Amino acid sequence: MNEIIKSALSQLKSNKLRTFLTMLGMFIGIGAVIIILSVGEGVKAYFNKEFSVLGKGTIEISTTEYSKENMITTEDLEILSEIPQVKTAMNYHNGYYATTQNYKKDIKDAVVAGIPYNINEVRPFEIIEGRMISETDEGLRSNVMVVDSNFSRVMYNRSNHKYALGKTVEINIGGEPQSFEIVGVIKSTVPSIVPVDRIPLICYIPFTTLDRIIGNGDGKSYDSFVIIHDEYDANDYSYSIQRILEKRHGKKGIYKVAPITKQAEEMNKIINTLNIFVSLVAAVSLVVGGIGIMNIMLVTVRERTREIGVRKALGATDKQILLQFLIEALILTVAGGIIGMIIGYLGGILIANLVNVTAKMTFGMIIFSVGTSSIIGLTFGVYPAYKAAKMDPVEALRFE
Repeated sequence: MNEIIKSALSQLKSNKLRTFLTMLGMFIGIGAVIIILSVGEGVKAYFNKEFSVLGKGTIEISTTEYSKENMITTEDLEILSEIPQVKTAMNYHNGYYATTQNYKKDIKDAVVAGIPYNINEVRPFEIIEGRMISETDEGLRSNVMVVDSNFSRVMYNRSNHKYALGKTVEINIGGEPQSFEIVGVIKSTVPSIVPVDRIPLICYIPFTTLDRIIGNGDGKSYDSFVIIHDEYDANDYSYSIQRILEKRHGKKGIYKVAPITKQAEEMNKIINTLNIFVSLVAAVSLVVGGIGIMNIMLVTVRERTREIGVRKALGATDKQILLQFLIEALILTVAGGIIGMIIGYLGGILIANLVNVTAKMTFGMIIFSVGTSSIIGLTFGVYPAYKAAKMDPVEALRFE
């Protein structure tokens, strides 16, 4: 067996360009699939991390019909808070479109969210400079604002996050200009490679302040968080919360009550489905690569007809000839699969960095790369190897 392997490697080395071109299909096929899977795993890990920050006991509530009577009121929250398993319930304003002017007097789009002072119970923000919205800010309906770490770059063309701290910014919300003092800077989740002129300004102000600006003034909102105590499963209380809201407002089917854990599961299913679909499309190139390997092996068998005849005349068996060519096909595909896996993972890292996630290589991907390439080698290498093994030595020696 060692002699057969050495002979196969020698033959492949003697035709380096042909060997490389034959393996190219495997590079592309395996590489494309690994890029998709590694980036997909990275995206899953990113979303799971984001959902885990919100906590497994968090339930998100939203309305599907936007009217005053369907909004979630402070009275609704008080009733929900009376459920023994509920730790706290809070309203928030998901985000309102606004505009402002940067240092060049260019109009910049902004998204302004209204958050309660205890939002950290749901989603801990990573403070870089200054502080978060306080209970006093919310009580006084103060015009204070927390911005993300891209704010200084977009508004003042400064990379120093601290530069924005203490600045007063005028923002137009719903056609009404408002001045806000920046009291904190949080870490941005927008990838740093995004051009500055494409970065949206993300701003957080006290819930009560935005409530006053948009004309509610009574603590109503279309969006809420309910946090269940850690020792209970949030999925067990979603239906009860939905029924309470429907009964209080006299409407059914307009409140979406979704535990964060369920949202994470649904997101993972979507990503897995997309990974499978795109991988199947990319796998077409593996079939093309396999056909290319069969074609090259058939050409090789023909070129080495006299060699096969000589080996058989010297006593080589059909099995030895079969193994000779089958091992050559396997070396081509397995080596191509391993190299394709490495290239794919490096490509996945590059693409993942562009979207601000970390590419993940799993043991399953390694098994897939080696296993798939081995199967393709066996499948598309058997016929040429069999053809070589069944050659008549007399006819082979006569071949010119």
